[in-house]
Amino acid sequence: TTTTTPHVLADSLQEILGIRGTLRDLYETLVTPAGEFYELAAVVTHPGSQRQIVHPDLPFQNSAAPLYVVFLALQDVTQDMGPTSFLLKTHTAAQNLQFTSGDKDAQLAASDCRLSCLKQGDAVVFDARILHCGNANASNQPRALFNFSFRNPKIQGPLGYEGSIRPGYTKAMSLADVADALETYNNGQDDDPFLKYGSGLV
Repeated sequence: TTTTTPHVLADSLQEILGIRGTLRDLYETLVTPAGEFYELAAVVTHPGSQRQIVHPDLPFQNSAAPLYVVFLALQDVTQDMGPTSFLLKTHTAAQNLQFTSGDKDAQLAASDCRLSCLKQGDAVVFDARILHCGNANASNQPRALFNFSFRNPKIQGPLGYEGSIRPGYTKAMSLADVADALETYNNGQDDDPFLKYGSGLV
């Protein structure tokens, strides 16, 4: 069959994780094709939303990075919209120890903080252990980010963090599975390449 009806999710993921996707090679290097599709969501911050506290997404594990996360801008993200702040090089054991049991104020004051103002379609890829926070949205429009992640298959056991994904999709797909589904879609062989995984609702 020939694909005639646009599939918003497949079209979006095709640009990112398809055979010529902008992040395909990077993710295959970071987590291998066996990496678990761990998160699939949108992060939306409405006007008037307050700043988050600085936090990592994961309890610290002194290992290879357990989870690599993407925030992809669905519109231009300007400073008044409260873009995410990232504190560079805070994913280490020493930085985590200071954050959890040391002088946190001094650590934050001395950090190399970067504000992720983005153009539509720009993406940030980060180790989920890094300290970060979404800032207050002082604009008159929502800030929307496409959010997904893949888990490093070398890291076994609980991560201490449940990914934002429909429960029926938990542990259902790997990066290779997503790539295969997108290839059948790209070849016009399947209008809904993720249908075999169901709605994800349980």
